[in-house]
Amino acid sequence: MQLLRKRRTFVCMQTTSGGLKQLVSHNCHPHVPSEFDHLDFSMKAQVKANITTIRKIGEAVRDYSDELPFDVESTQWLRSPQILHWVSGNGDGFEANRRVVEEWGPAASKDLGMDQVATLGVVEVGDNVSDRRFLLETFGMFALEGIDGGSMPGRSLRIDIKKEFDPKYFMPYVPGYLVYGQGDLALFTIRAAPEDARMTVPSDGAGQASMLCDELVKVLHGLGGSFDDVIVGWARVPFLNEDEEAVLMTRSKKGLQRPLAESVLGLAASDQLGNAHDGAPWRLEYVIVAQIRPDDA
Repeated sequence: MQLLRKRRTFVCMQTTSGGLKQLVSHNCHPHVPSEFDHLDFSMKAQVKANITTIRKIGEAVRDYSDELPFDVESTQWLRSPQILHWVSGNGDGFEANRRVVEEWGPAASKDLGMDQVATLGVVEVGDNVSDRRFLLETFGMFALEGIDGGSMPGRSLRIDIKKEFDPKYFMPYVPGYLVYGQGDLALFTIRAAPEDARMTVPSDGAGQASMLCDELVKVLHGLGGSFDDVIVGWARVPFLNEDEEAVLMTRSKKGLQRPLAESVLGLAASDQLGNAHDGAPWRLEYVIVAQIRPDDA
């Protein structure tokens, strides 16, 4: 686990299963592939859709100006997103898909006024959630330079694209969170049980997802927080075809209703989780970022 001293106000966001999904107002869980049949699944279209969605989420911060204790009218920070791409090996293969991302990502960013984009990495994954035709997941973050929220109580404000958001539909993920104020960030990975605990681990995805949720709540409690402090969740799922529904649905079934800036990532063959001490294959690992507030905040 790493505790990161937060020195800036920032927005964390996720364009999940391609910004193309933003073109479908709401989709079912478990997913129904026919809902996406009308989309352009070319790699170039997916890159452009993701970058466009990152810009839209950043612009949506201004819609929450009445809820913020500082001014967000100056949006120079929108020029400088930090971006991480997860690129599937499906379609034409990872190398071909990666070349499209590296060619069109910076160009699409510049066209949208994000001319100081920083690409943190391009990582190979296997299948993507929802529909295997989605070939790209993108994490984005803006640091709101010039805004000092350090003396304020720590808070994470949910950011929706209001003109597209319909509150009657529950979704387990959210476009982004604006994070500011006092407190650190805890960054850690978690599975159904600690590696050194030598506990019996369920061999099925649903069992491990349920056990992981319990372990996560316990870890957060030990940090003085709760699930309501989680901002980002990246689910690493080696058997996505078998475990997608369990990963998507278990959390809310257990009463953990806070939506996350989340990605559900099928793993590449070269990036597997291995087995627990009792031989059961690890079926799920989460990378978690949570805001940890000081006791007096």
